[in-house]
Amino acid sequence: MEIADTLTDSQVITEQKSKSQNQESINSQEKIELKSLGQYARELTQVLPKNLLKREPMRLKWLVFFYASIAAIIYAQLSLELIWPVRLLLAVAMGTFVSSAGLFAHELFHGSIVANKTVQNILGQIGLAPYLVSPTYWKFWHNQLHHGNTQLLYKEPDAFPTRSIWKRSAFMKTILPLTPGSGHPLSFLYLFYWFPFQATLNQVYMRFNNKMWDKMNHTRVTIEFIIQCVLITTYIYFIGSQNWLFLVIIPFMVQNYTAMSYISTNHNLSPYTKINDPLVNSLTVTNNPILEAIHLNFGYHTEHHIFPTMPMSRAKLVSQKLKELYPERYMIMPKFQALKKLYTTPRLYKDRYTLVDPKTEKEYQTLGSEKLH
Repeated sequence: MEIADTLTDSQVITEQKSKSQNQESINSQEKIELKSLGQYARELTQVLPKNLLKREPMRLKWLVFFYASIAAIIYAQLSLELIWPVRLLLAVAMGTFVSSAGLFAHELFHGSIVANKTVQNILGQIGLAPYLVSPTYWKFWHNQLHHGNTQLLYKEPDAFPTRSIWKRSAFMKTILPLTPGSGHPLSFLYLFYWFPFQATLNQVYMRFNNKMWDKMNHTRVTIEFIIQCVLITTYIYFIGSQNWLFLVIIPFMVQNYTAMSYISTNHNLSPYTKINDPLVNSLTVTNNPILEAIHLNFGYHTEHHIFPTMPMSRAKLVSQKLKELYPERYMIMPKFQALKKLYTTPRLYKDRYTLVDPKTEKEYQTLGSEKLH
């Protein structure tokens, strides 16, 4: 006979209530209060090196490496008689280096490498051209709107909508099946094209129909976007249609997968927050050490949000301190695990902390939300 069988009904009920109260007490102790980005920055600067935010112009060597590698691959694909497996391998490598040059532009525009704005704009124009993203548009969209309003309801330009917004928007109803977690076959292509698609849509149409973009320099965006279109069109014409598969299509898919596999996991699994708390609304994703180096530590995104002007070569140092100081709230996981979560949860928000499938009404908690409410 089990011990529980010997207890009276009142004793069982009393014990269950006691356990429930104890669990509630534990849960209440685990609840965390949101902190501002500035609070983290002030606390961390007390325990981090004084030169943490010092610019690192020597990181320009990475850009030289990326473009030298891209040029060598283009030459080999056009000039050498290569078997298709080698051409495929080179195409993947080219897409990787193109994506890394784009990630370099991201860091460059935060001012962590060089201070000269002209140098930033020239190198950034080239780095973002494969994505058809104007530097002026990028700095307004990413540096101002995204960093200034990360996961803030109705203000964050990159966040997925609430269910109430989705119900009222024909556009969002059209787009949602294309996104990770929808279960639609086309959603598995999302990471391979979405970044330039969204950017082009915004630059060609959306920016003229939303007050969000009013303060952006529209004339400059138009000029930069046209220049990029001319550059890309010239390149595609120059290499010839017989080389499009290995010098355009495959590199394009790889470069976009690389960028979007980070961008989507950095925030789209996280809750909306009432204040910009980067340890709650952002996720750091780890990768193979070699890929982390080639991708310029871009996955260390929580660290980047706390110190956006920090050279990303120092991101792992900040990550270590976050583990020591905020173990209960710092979100970090391998990228493959984050991608699995991305494709097994819906993208609509029922509320700040809950994701909901609009077809099945099944609900999923965002990362760490159990400690917030």
